[in-house]
Amino acid sequence: MNAWLYLYFPDMYLHSLVHDYHSPVIVITQDQQRVVQVSAAAKQCGIRPDMPLASALFLCPEVVCHTLNQEYAEQLLQQRALWAYRYSAQIFPDPADGLWLEAGSMLRLFGGIEAFVNTLKDGCQQHQWPLQYGLGLTPVSARWQALADVQTLSLNTAQQQHALQTLPLDKLHLNDAQLLALQRLGIQHLGELLQLPLAETGRRICPQLMQQLQQLHGQQKPPSSLFTPPLKFSEKVIFSHDAEHRNGLFFPLARLLDSLCGFLHHHQLSVRWLALRLLHREPPETRWLFSFANHEYRYEELLQLCRYQLDKQSLRAPVTELQLSVTQFTSRQHEQASCLATDDQTPLSGSLINRLQARLSASQVSVLQSTGDPRPEASWQAQPADESVTDSLSRTGDWPIWLLPEPVPYPPPADIIQGPLRITSGWWDSWMTRRDYYQVMQDEQLLWVFRDDQKRWFLHGYFS
Repeated sequence: MNAWLYLYFPDMYLHSLVHDYHSPVIVITQDQQRVVQVSAAAKQCGIRPDMPLASALFLCPEVVCHTLNQEYAEQLLQQRALWAYRYSAQIFPDPADGLWLEAGSMLRLFGGIEAFVNTLKDGCQQHQWPLQYGLGLTPVSARWQALADVQTLSLNTAQQQHALQTLPLDKLHLNDAQLLALQRLGIQHLGELLQLPLAETGRRICPQLMQQLQQLHGQQKPPSSLFTPPLKFSEKVIFSHDAEHRNGLFFPLARLLDSLCGFLHHHQLSVRWLALRLLHREPPETRWLFSFANHEYRYEELLQLCRYQLDKQSLRAPVTELQLSVTQFTSRQHEQASCLATDDQTPLSGSLINRLQARLSASQVSVLQSTGDPRPEASWQAQPADESVTDSLSRTGDWPIWLLPEPVPYPPPADIIQGPLRITSGWWDSWMTRRDYYQVMQDEQLLWVFRDDQKRWFLHGYFS
């Protein structure tokens, strides 16, 4: 089934700015001549899109102005596309703040169009992204219904035709010349326009609109390139008002982390380092590197680790822009394979070590690692948690968890449960060891004792 879903993000650039929603904020063109996006507070002051900047400043002198950065706008659209890639394999970004999603092949997976749309709506609501959607049998039909905010959830041909017939033309983002020509003809709705012959539309209005009408009932793909997820990650947020405290960085960082996790999910990667770049009104910039002992890819874990890391930072100056970059990744294939390991091979919880290191510091967290030395006192060593840890070596025989710091003299045991276990080692250094280890029972406690070459007995450990 041919089905297209168009996601339109109204005022996407404005909503991406970290700002106080009670303050008037506008986005202006790069030549700083006209207003293109207006916050709710600015609208209350009488400011409207397409208004000259001078008029906006006259109506509200305290309005905060942001010049439209086209590179940042493209990044925002790529961010939305990366998020939507979780729900559809074919995504076509529209430079006009929207995305086309191929929906026909996804209906069975999600259990119908309503469930598919609700999943996308819930995701946008979690991100606090305003959304208008349109469902159509062709890309142009879906886009125009989204712009008019029709919210049709039926692919029935008759219902689709009815929805298109009633679309007001002033909601379809036509240019001023097209709208003026339509007004002169007394045409206000799409149904009235469709009654004109296509050739007449091209002659009396413009060829571009005629081409769009041809695509309305055609089977062409969207007039944009298929989205391909990037192979590197670098995104940023711009602050409308300077962030003067580190707590003001947490919410925008959470948005960047969510986008990163979408990237990691698609590529099946994990990370151990996050590079943060903070811009201030006066140089120099600030750079932070958040490192983890173990690789991570889960949003909640990364968010918690960054919260701990932020608590240890201080700002030298208010922040105007925050950028998150990751250049080193690790495939998650080996992590998935480790799920098949036995209990004896399971490593320490990576999440626990990550959190301890984030709360304390890398130098304060160590893990025990097998050395391969058969002598019990030398068989384990403390190793920094952020260093690569190899799998523990298997041991022959039963060893206790608890060893004494030094073996202590012990009387010859009367109740030997198991043994001897001969350990002979240390010929390569000055600490030659030759012992016979036994498991003995005393007062309902299982002990680990040994006898040396001089027939002396020592207690070395306790079994739990």
